[in-house]
Amino acid sequence: MKEAISVFYSKKLVFFLFILFVFIGGILLMSSDKETFHLILNRYHNSFFDMFFKYATYLGDGIIFPIVIVGLLVFNRKDATAFIISGIMTLIISYVLKNWVFIDFARPYEVFGDQLHIVEGVKMRRWHSFPSGHTTAAFALFMLAIFYSRKIGWQLFFFLLALIAGLSRVYLSQHFLQDVLGGAILGTSIALISYQLATRYPFFKK
Repeated sequence: MKEAISVFYSKKLVFFLFILFVFIGGILLMSSDKETFHLILNRYHNSFFDMFFKYATYLGDGIIFPIVIVGLLVFNRKDATAFIISGIMTLIISYVLKNWVFIDFARPYEVFGDQLHIVEGVKMRRWHSFPSGHTTAAFALFMLAIFYSRKIGWQLFFFLLALIAGLSRVYLSQHFLQDVLGGAILGTSIALISYQLATRYPFFKK
């Protein structure tokens, strides 16, 4: 695990931004209860962000992993191992946590109902709130991409995609901020473990 952490730390700007994101999120959650904070955030909306986040949230959709893996198997097979492991771990861990461990965690729509600003065309869900599955998948995928990226421009781009996916879940009132923070930490942990395992036990060596 030391090797994976070392690689993450070597991406110093992204490492700093991730720590900053978790720190600020933690401070915000400690300053108010999650329900009150969500209602405050939900007041700020407009038609542009409604449309933007409605589609940006698909960055954390489960279908992204198979697309990336197929692409790697065709063009860069040696790096596919980590993404395969990450995809499988994300699917299993998210399912177990949401459906067996935190099964009674309500989503914002279950708590507030019609008090919320709802984006037209978005199907609102009521339960299995923690952790955010979309955020977990986005950070597991894009943080792993960062570990393999040498150019800082790509590293920042991938981190921005993960961040947008997570923030979209709060904007759309599919999750509370704590669900997104939990998903970001979980997804990054999955990326670290996947990178370490792939380094030691690659499925494809060429």
